[in-house]
Amino acid sequence: MANREKDHFCPDGAHSILVISRLNRVRLEHGMSVSELARRTDIDKKRLWYILDGQREMRVDEFLKLCIALRMDPRSFVTREMIEEVAEATRQSIGRSDNPNT
Repeated sequence: MANREKDHFCPDGAHSILVISRLNRVRLEHGMSVSELARRTDIDKKRLWYILDGQREMRVDEFLKLCIALRMDPRSFVTREMIEEVAEATRQSIGRSDNPNT
């Protein structure tokens, strides 16, 4: 069974609000109701309402389904700051693995 934490798309709080805001904005630009978006993505309508309202965490598969349904490139949600944070965490992780005493 997959680790549930790894299955979630969990950007930091501020970025999470921006992601949801962009998804909602594009949904409205397409003139699409939440019900229609739920149908197109096969995400339970109530769960999708909670996700778009910020009350539930979005799983990675849900994020990708929403991007596809809304014709959005998922890479457009990644910021330079996020890339730099991941790179730094990776460098630190590699540094620790080189020294087994840390």
